[in-house]
Amino acid sequence: MSQSPLTVVAITTAKPGKEAALGAAQEQLVAETLLEDGCLRYELHQSLDDGHIRIFVETWASEDQWRAHMQGAAMQRFQARGVGDYFADFALHRLTKVVG
Repeated sequence: MSQSPLTVVAITTAKPGKEAALGAAQEQLVAETLLEDGCLRYELHQSLDDGHIRIFVETWASEDQWRAHMQGAAMQRFQARGVGDYFADFALHRLTKVVG
């Protein structure tokens, strides 16, 4: 696995009526994740055009640290809140380097 920085873009769409619950859980996840080793950036953005869509932009010191986050305590607590039922759609894009 790569030891170079990794940027992740995760696009989430909430089911109708689940926007507030999912948003609250996502905001808690951000607060906890910012304290994790290797987390260089962990931002949550709200679409201006669609209140159902939120986008995470993350940068990790390495892919290994991102993978540790995905299996870590903050993510486990997030999933334990039942948020899987709040998603209408989810897309994850991992970028290994900046182009341009």
